[in-house]
Amino acid sequence: MSPGRPDGGRALIEVVFLAVLLLIPVVYILAAVLRLQSATLAVAQAARDVGRLIETAPDAGTLGSAGDVARVALQDQNVSPDRLQLRTVAPGADCRQAPEVDATLRPGASYDVCVIAVITLPGVPTVLSGSDNTVTGVYSVHIGELREGR
Repeated sequence: MSPGRPDGGRALIEVVFLAVLLLIPVVYILAAVLRLQSATLAVAQAARDVGRLIETAPDAGTLGSAGDVARVALQDQNVSPDRLQLRTVAPGADCRQAPEVDATLRPGASYDVCVIAVITLPGVPTVLSGSDNTVTGVYSVHIGELREGR
């Protein structure tokens, strides 16, 4: 360009183009990370709520509402409870692979409550992401020896 010729606004177009080019991926990554964080919080809260329900249950009949408690905790964070898995496994065992143990109120019993939820990432079709996008929350339950009413 010659020194006397104006730029004609090209710098502004370049800045806007680069801003849009960089802004779209950053916003998408931020949305995906926030979605993942929300789902992680939801399953952790669901596992904690179910574990506390079991620890304070007066009898074994109360354990039937554990799935409802987990669904409410997931819905609080806008996580779909459609494919929710609620499992009890031996302490420290893998939530997905280990065999299930019975949730019992026998004094001295210990087990882990696992809440597994399948999440979807924003803007990614399930054909590409599959159904392996799971988040797991774990809460360790120990039924006390000196429970009220025993």
